[in-house]
Amino acid sequence: MVYTLGESLLDIILNTIDNVIASPGGAMLNTAVSLGRLDVPVSLITELGDDSTSAQIMSFLERNNVVTDFIELYNNSNTSLALALLDENKKPKYTFIKNYPEDRKLIKIPNFNNGDILLFGSLYSLDDKIRNSILSVVNSAIKKNVTVIYDPNIRNTHHLSDIDKMMSLKQNIKLSNIIKGSDEDFTNIFGSSNYSTQISELRKLNKNALVIITLGADGVIADAEGITTKLPAIETEVVSTIGAGDAFNAGIIFGLEQQNFKHESFTNIQKDSVVNLLKSGLKYSAQVCNSLDNYIPKKTQHN
Repeated sequence: MVYTLGESLLDIILNTIDNVIASPGGAMLNTAVSLGRLDVPVSLITELGDDSTSAQIMSFLERNNVVTDFIELYNNSNTSLALALLDENKKPKYTFIKNYPEDRKLIKIPNFNNGDILLFGSLYSLDDKIRNSILSVVNSAIKKNVTVIYDPNIRNTHHLSDIDKMMSLKQNIKLSNIIKGSDEDFTNIFGSSNYSTQISELRKLNKNALVIITLGADGVIADAEGITTKLPAIETEVVSTIGAGDAFNAGIIFGLEQQNFKHESFTNIQKDSVVNLLKSGLKYSAQVCNSLDNYIPKKTQHN
C-alpha cells in the first residue's frame, strides 16, 4: 500500500479570466489520484472540513480509487481553498484561504507493513500546529521498514525564515529513503542553484538516500551511492505546470511498485533501476503538463 500524507484543498485555477477550473488539489492528493488511476493501491492521510466541498472531494477520491479511511474531518469547519493564477510561463502564483480549527491532529495512523511506501512533504510537513502528528505517522512507518519519500516543495525562501521550520525540514531529510525536489526547491533551501552543491548539502544530512532533483525543461538528475544519473525532459506542449511534480512522484512510486522495491533495496541500488524510476517520473509529469488537470489522464498507458 502507498500512503500520501499532506494538505488537501480545492484548487481554483485561472488560466485567463474566462478560463477557470476548480478541482481537488494539494500535492499529496494529486499524487494519490494519479496513483489511483494507475491502479496502485493508495490511501490519502489528510484533513478536511465537513462542508459540501469536502463531500465532493471525498467522492472524487473514491471514484479515483483512493482510500479515504485516514482523512480527518473537522466539525463546523470549511475546507481550505487555493487560488492559482497562471503566469506567461504557465507557472502558478497562489493565494490560500485556510480554515483549520485551533486544535488539529491526525488521529488515525495506518498499520504499516514492510513493503509499504509513505510520501510526505510541502509546507504542511513543517506546520507546527500539526507537526507532532506528522512525525508520529512518519516514525511509525520507519519502525515498519516502510520506504519514506520526502518532497520539500519549497517555493519561496521566506517560508524558511523561521528557524524551527528549517530544523523541521532538515529532520524530514534525515528521516527519508528518497529525497525528491525541484532545483527551485533546493535553491530556496540551500541558497545555491548549482545542483552539485545542492546534492553535497543534502549528503551532509543524509548519506544514503536516493536524491532526485527535477530541472524543469532540462530534465532530471539523481544521485545514488555517489553515482550521478541525468536524463533529458520529454518534449511536450505545456498548458500548466500545476501537478507536474506531483505526477513525477506518482511515476517514481509506480516504478518502485513495478520493480518490487523494498526498503532494503536502496542500500545498493543499481543505475539501471534509477534510470527506470526517472523515466517513469518524466513520463507522467509530461502528461500532466499537457492539460489544466492536476493528475494524469484516467486512461493512461502503464508501460
